Amino acid sequence: MTLLPYWDSNVDMEIAPWFPLRMDYEPVSVNAYHSRVLTDIAALSLRMNSEFFCLTSLRSGYVGTLLRDSMIDPGRMSRIGLGFTMLFGYSTSMEDLLSSLLDDEAEVEAGVSFCCLWDRDIMLESFKAIVLVSSNPLFDEDTFLARLAAILEEKASSHANLPFFAEKFGYRRFFIPYETDNLVHLEISRLLFEMEFEETRKWVGPSPEVAFPPFLGINLTV
Repeated sequence: MTLLPYWDSNVDMEIAPWFPLRMDYEPVSVNAYHSRVLTDIAALSLRMNSEFFCLTSLRSGYVGTLLRDSMIDPGRMSRIGLGFTMLFGYSTSMEDLLSSLLDDEAEVEAGVSFCCLWDRDIMLESFKAIVLVSSNPLFDEDTFLARLAAILEEKASSHANLPFFAEKFGYRRFFIPYETDNLVHLEISRLLFEMEFEETRKWVGPSPEVAFPPFLGINLTV
């Protein structure tokens, strides 16, 4: 059963043309360019059948596996977001963990969405993702990331060697948006999305989407 709501909008990301979309030999260690904590989160996420893709914030800038070009060459960044956003590949175990984690986090919201990867005007891939957001520009992300890493360490005890083999032999990245979904739940969600009658809404509630929080940003000029 779905624990997190669906965001009412998708996430679009532009990745570098040289990004290793299909076979990645550094899905974990590339995050060492930013911090040890993100390296740990990336490794532990693989154990949860998920993947840490990116983090954007005022403090960290644009970092993560999908945004390695920004970590290696920070001068490429042309915009600073004043909120906090974190993106993970979808899995039921990761959804369950993050849902429990955020029960005590008043400043962070989470939802399920679809992420589209773009190389300029060409869409390369679309996949199901879990998006964490906070619109507070003063959000204490260091404390949150440390807590996330600790809970991942506690929960991700199985498949301990997956990050090692992903680094040694390459991580074959593939996206199947509905591979983890129950077809009955999908049909129920479709009916909820499409319902139009006020009497129906009275009994079953509103469409299972939540509004994506507004974000402020600063465009940088060179």
